Amino acid sequence: MIAKLLPLIVSLTFVASAHAQTPPVGPLGQTGQWEPRPAFSDEFDGAEADARKWTTKVASWGPWTWEEKNAVQKDGKLILSMTYDPHARKQGQPLFYKSGILRSKLKRTYGYYEARIKGCSLFPGACPAFWMFSDGKATTGEVRYCEIDFVELQMNELNRETNVRDSVHQIDMNLHLRLADKDGNVKWVRPGTDPALCKSAWTAPWDPREDFHVYGCDVTPETIVWYIDGKEVARKPNKYWHLPMNVTLSLGLRHPHIGWVGQDMKPQPKAATPQGFPTSMEVDYVRVWERK
Repeated sequence: MIAKLLPLIVSLTFVASAHAQTPPVGPLGQTGQWEPRPAFSDEFDGAEADARKWTTKVASWGPWTWEEKNAVQKDGKLILSMTYDPHARKQGQPLFYKSGILRSKLKRTYGYYEARIKGCSLFPGACPAFWMFSDGKATTGEVRYCEIDFVELQMNELNRETNVRDSVHQIDMNLHLRLADKDGNVKWVRPGTDPALCKSAWTAPWDPREDFHVYGCDVTPETIVWYIDGKEVARKPNKYWHLPMNVTLSLGLRHPHIGWVGQDMKPQPKAATPQGFPTSMEVDYVRVWERK
């Protein structure tokens, strides 16, 4: 009997080991020795998000409404969806879409951040993003908020030099800040107001909606360096981005469904439509390392 069952046992063992493949020892295209940070890493093989690491219940802000049921795991992937769902929050302002988000429970600053992502089908209107941000509640010090966008896809932002909106091939990798002066007055510093400090972009020879690509970022006390498919595409000096931040994956609303009003993004009710929704981004994995 044991002899008859042995081939089946071997076969099942092979299938299990093939499914639970060991992640690589370091980021794609990087050399040197790296230590994984499991609290910020996930292969998304479970039936639902790992509650020890992540939350999908995130407070909404501005025109973005985050909905838990729009963040699910299926077939070894994280699926973040955006749905047409007219509603209003406490302020009473009419809103039209709900989105999925996954945010780490713990915070960190330096390290190498990597995710394998496929963009969403909709363009324009939604932005698959991999990023990290501080809580913005600091009331002392020069830096009150900091954010590093490892990648923002399908942004369709208006190019201020050409007055033409960016194509689906534009890959955005930006930085954001809220800085306080000596009198405590706080201002936003963003890619549009200080591109030399905050703006980075790369034009892909492929469409991010069509396949998965690996987006990485190496954050050190001195520099912030962005990688796509293991190749460096941008870098900036790390002058301000030293606060603890939450690692985040999200599918955010974009033009034509939101627009800038001063320093704030506002919904655009006249552009609201169910056409093109639902739409989803897919994440094969997120992995975080620290250099030894």
